[in-house]
Amino acid sequence: MNSEQQKNVGTMVGVLMGLLISLVLSIVGPLRSGHFTVVSMLVSFLCSSIISVLIGIFVPIKGITDGACLAMKIKPENILGRLVSAFISDLMYTPLVTFLMVLMNYKRAKMRNHDINFGHMYLGNLVLSFVIAYFLIIIFLPLIIKLSISILHPQEEDAEEEKI
Repeated sequence: MNSEQQKNVGTMVGVLMGLLISLVLSIVGPLRSGHFTVVSMLVSFLCSSIISVLIGIFVPIKGITDGACLAMKIKPENILGRLVSAFISDLMYTPLVTFLMVLMNYKRAKMRNHDINFGHMYLGNLVLSFVIAYFLIIIFLPLIIKLSISILHPQEEDAEEEKI
């Protein structure tokens, strides 16, 4: 694959991972609050998806994670490299997406309960969201990379299979 094709695959991977993380966190947040409604989940998903897609399009996450791995003198492809890359990706998405979702829910919750604390809501959700997103990245990133390559460059996937 040339660098333009790699960039396209990277963008698609970023968008798909962002959508996956947004979907899962949009379900977890309202469930954790005890006030799950389909509307709250859909609004959270829509807002967090917009932020995640913008991050996926404009932030070269693979370049950043690969650069961090090289700075630590580890290969991005091995298990340690994947763990570090997932952590860095998680740092780029989760705090902002969690902040947005908690802020929306805080405003609604504040109308019902004036004693609610934003910092407590945010930090509790951030920790849970960070852990969930980390495992989603570890588990689904290789699958989403393969899916993105198969959609954008099916001939590349066939060439890889022939090598095996």
